[in-house]
Amino acid sequence: MARKNANPTANTLSELEATGDRLAEWASRNAALILGVVAGILVLAAGVGFWVQHGASQRDAAADALARATSEYRRAMGADPSGGAVPEPANAALAERTRTEFAARFETLGQEYAGTTAGAIAMLEAGELNLDLGQLEEAAANFAAARDGARGSAIGALASTRLAGLAEARGDMKAAAQAFEAAAAIPAYPLRGAALADAARCWAAAGEPERAMAAFQRLEAEFPDERIPPAIQALIAELRMEGGA
Repeated sequence: MARKNANPTANTLSELEATGDRLAEWASRNAALILGVVAGILVLAAGVGFWVQHGASQRDAAADALARATSEYRRAMGADPSGGAVPEPANAALAERTRTEFAARFETLGQEYAGTTAGAIAMLEAGELNLDLGQLEEAAANFAAARDGARGSAIGALASTRLAGLAEARGDMKAAAQAFEAAAAIPAYPLRGAALADAARCWAAAGEPERAMAAFQRLEAEFPDERIPPAIQALIAELRMEGGA
């Protein structure tokens, strides 16, 4: 019996590609939220430790420098220094100058305090600002430095997901899948299930259905309660049907 020419997997991948911008936007907002929470906890803990211990350790100095830079950046952008959303200044030139200035400042902090959590967060902040400025190569270098400086931690995993997003944006789905899997391999990362789902999606888009299925099977086995986007569920169902055929 002749088989139909329609390729349901290709159709689903096209639908996923059409929603890629929305997924990327959600990931960006989610990463910023996680980054802010982690930074807030870090700064609070470091501040308490500083006043109690009056220490001069590298970690205390790094946390203090990060807190100052973050507060001054927020103030320069017209935001509450203590927290909340950062508004977009009406003066576009001012916003660009501020981002450029603080991207360099956060990067310098990350280099100066390499090996500390605060240093890794500073590199992540630099990467986010360079992304806003459209400096993709610089952002990738910042995220890679954050990943390398915080391997095995949630910060390192978050940096891997940011690298995955950049790889996906330039169409390198294999590199994106590998970066998502790297994040999912870190026990401390709270979004491991979501990273595996994204890895499966990217492997499928890269034309490697076996690796897509392997990532999804890990997701099912290790995170049975994970909420999986319907489009990814449909994609895997089609891959399974094709595999069976």
